[in-house]
Amino acid sequence: MGQLDKDGILTLQELTITALATADVVAKILIDKGLVTQKEFDLKLFSERANYQALLKRVGDTSVDA
Repeated sequence: MGQLDKDGILTLQELTITALATADVVAKILIDKGLVTQKEFDLKLFSERANYQALLKRVGDTSVDA
């Protein structure tokens, strides 16, 4: 897990690094074991990335004053 700060709290940077590393290692294990191909992973990743981008765009377009 990520390192805690002096107050015993996981920082956003550590949380981000841990989340990215976790996703990366899970994908690598699945590919190495032959449960999913690199091409299948890349296609799904591209699709999911587009979903997240659309979601963030909608959130960014929402006014705080609305």
